[in-house]
Amino acid sequence: MPDHVPYRLPALAAQPYAWPFDGRWSAADTALLILGFQTGPVQALSAEAELAVACRLVEAAAGLGMTIVAVRRGHTDQESPIARRRRDLGDPIPAQGSAGWALDARLALPPAAILIDIAGDNAFFGNDLEERLRARGIRNLLVTGLPTEGLVHATQRAANDMGFECLAIADACKGTSPARHAAQLRITTFGNGLFGTVASAAEVLSALHFA
Repeated sequence: MPDHVPYRLPALAAQPYAWPFDGRWSAADTALLILGFQTGPVQALSAEAELAVACRLVEAAAGLGMTIVAVRRGHTDQESPIARRRRDLGDPIPAQGSAGWALDARLALPPAAILIDIAGDNAFFGNDLEERLRARGIRNLLVTGLPTEGLVHATQRAANDMGFECLAIADACKGTSPARHAAQLRITTFGNGLFGTVASAAEVLSALHFA
């Protein structure tokens, strides 16, 4: 991490409360989650704008030495219950090893990025992601990805239950429809941030550039 990075970054103007709740976050204790930005989902959801925002976040986070986690969804059986369900909801899961399964190269992930492969919607299920984050002293998560009402929300909800302080970056996520995207972000903030908080990429980038 660059020597000039201060321990604390400025609190973010998020909804429904200033994030993080205790005002403590830094490049050392925060991870950026890049969920499902694969060539297939980006094309299927027409998520070029959201991908561009995610790319800017990756660049800023990598410049500070922040932990970056890239999650790749893929199925081995297109007739599995989750693959059928997501396909019917307009969120097709790419087949593992297919062209659509690959992470979008424009992300320009650093060599140190953590890569996690999953079959469903929860990035923590069936792998050691939680343990790897704990080992690095991570307590805060910046969440981006596709789709908002699937991979993003399921992951953020699980992370919240694990005690991570989560923030969804609204314009670095996209749902299978604008209505589903907006509804899921509202649900995230229910109960004074029951599942975390929501803020814009501009707010996050401003804080990262502060460092």
